[in-house]
Amino acid sequence: MIAGAARLPTPRWGTVTLVSAPSLDAIVSAFAAHYGEPPAAAFHAPGRVNLIGEHTDYSNLPVLPIAIERGITVAACPAEGALVEAFSSNFEGAPALACANPSADAAIPWSPYLAGALRELADLAPSRGAKLFIDGDLPAGGGLSSSSALTVGVIAALAAAWDVRLTPEEIVRRAVIAERHAGVESGGMDQEVIVFATAGAALRIDFDPAGRRLVLVPPGLAFVAAYSGDDAPKAGSARDAYNERVVGARIATAMLADEVGLELEHPITLRQVAGVDVVDVLVDGLPERLSATEAAHGIDLDIEQLVRLTSGRFDHQLKVPVRRVARHILREAERVDQAEAALLAGDLPAFGRLLNESHDSLRGDFGCSTPALDRLCAAMRKAGAFGARLTGAGFGGYALAAAPPSAIAAVIEAAIGAAGGPAFEVHASGGLCRL
Repeated sequence: MIAGAARLPTPRWGTVTLVSAPSLDAIVSAFAAHYGEPPAAAFHAPGRVNLIGEHTDYSNLPVLPIAIERGITVAACPAEGALVEAFSSNFEGAPALACANPSADAAIPWSPYLAGALRELADLAPSRGAKLFIDGDLPAGGGLSSSSALTVGVIAALAAAWDVRLTPEEIVRRAVIAERHAGVESGGMDQEVIVFATAGAALRIDFDPAGRRLVLVPPGLAFVAAYSGDDAPKAGSARDAYNERVVGARIATAMLADEVGLELEHPITLRQVAGVDVVDVLVDGLPERLSATEAAHGIDLDIEQLVRLTSGRFDHQLKVPVRRVARHILREAERVDQAEAALLAGDLPAFGRLLNESHDSLRGDFGCSTPALDRLCAAMRKAGAFGARLTGAGFGGYALAAAPPSAIAAVIEAAIGAAGGPAFEVHASGGLCRL
């Protein structure tokens, strides 16, 4: 453990007071008005802002996010039959899915997350029915992890309604796989911070070996989340661009391991080569773009290890970015270490510079920023932020600014002026809780 880092407490599942989420009374009333009976359980799952460590988690490299006070609340009660019905004040449509063999409704964009959650509970509660109500104040489609909050909340609420006991670790594991069923081969950062976050602290998450530790937010540091004006949905071209980079990171790993004679374990992740002394030099010798077919042929590797996805199979003939993806991910992992050290030392200007470097890398190497995100970050820096960067997968969505409290109003005003808003202060908040 790094000196000064707080030890991770056991998650508490008691009643909490939420700053901006709907009240429990309002949730119970809405549920009863729709279904004619009260819910058996209700959970609040927060959104998250990732401070630094973008696109590193699916390579089993570290991240440093916070949970925020905005989130998704899911209420549930058991029902006769084997159908799970859901309605929401946030999302359009009212899906009704068979629990044993759920099939998403193509006309309802959020139904794939419900279907994924049901798939991951099928072994525990086959042929069970339920009624769900989803509410909250977390913006969707912007990179604040509304899809993961929804998935975690649904799994927790259904398990409680069906009287199935799941540990927090089990909720995380099932939620990660459930969300991958929706088509994005994402890592486990969002689900882990949503479940394990603690108010007042960021959560340093390591994946190999697995570990978590709290990093207290120092005095004099505040955060703003600001929308760029560009949606960042986990579907269509954004989903494909994300998966391209996942496959590109696998190709880079396989080629680097082959170069140094390192035997890889499955799944293939950059974490396995990150400790090689000359990896920084070797990365610069990787091809700019390469297909999985070309990579597997050149190093005599089973191509399935490169292209297999939870929801299907990536196009093995499509050329994907390799060199720049690997360079960003490996250097971003180093920035997580540096950012944690800066927070522990209270060196806020250094922390801000690391955010700026991260954004520059996401724009220049990784290619997931947009002109709107670039303008937004520049405006918030000019207004007095220590630093600013896109947060989440990118390709649109939200940016994060770290600023002194005295500059928050100016940063929010500058963000709205640059992108039209919304922009708001966020605080490091607690994780998943039963209401």
